Amino acid sequence: MKRLLRISLVAISVVVFSACAKDFGYIIGLDTDAPISLTLYGSRYEWEGEEFTSDGGVFTNRNHPEMVINSDGGFKFDLRRGLESASGKEATLYFYLENLHSDFELDKVYSLTLLGKGRACVDFQERGATTTLPSGTTVTDIITLCYRAVDGYIIFTSREEYGEDYLLSGEFEFRGRTTDGDEIEVRQGKFTNCRICFATEAGCPK
Repeated sequence: MKRLLRISLVAISVVVFSACAKDFGYIIGLDTDAPISLTLYGSRYEWEGEEFTSDGGVFTNRNHPEMVINSDGGFKFDLRRGLESASGKEATLYFYLENLHSDFELDKVYSLTLLGKGRACVDFQERGATTTLPSGTTVTDIITLCYRAVDGYIIFTSREEYGEDYLLSGEFEFRGRTTDGDEIEVRQGKFTNCRICFATEAGCPK
């Protein structure tokens, strides 16, 4: 009987934790159950459809995605998230969309380039040259490759109130290029229920 009771309590605990995972994340400053995924093609890594994913991110006062709505029209959208592929390769996805003339709307296509500048990128870090210092210590350079958008779009598909913030979902695709001309294609990009701080003018609390 005691064994049956322990099993029942464990089962109840799992159900309760699953049901409250998002609320628990809200309390401790995590963006839980908020998957982002994209598929990469091309580049020096010779990707032919490798998927990069992330199930959750961080949401704190000083580090969070945000949407700032301008009173005279337009908005700014910032989001940063680390992702990983099945092979263990890591990447960082950025959005820093600044649309000064179009109001924020769901299901509207927004360009990821503005006045020739990319408003999204995927970063990768590589090991560079290793230098030996006079003390004998070795230092290895870390090279960051930024594939900045040269075209592409983002669509915000849903927005749901979540405490003082919102859960935002959307889709995106773009072609990214490094300063030396190497290119990748970001396809089938999707983010779901990402916690976003919405604010006007001055921005979200820091």
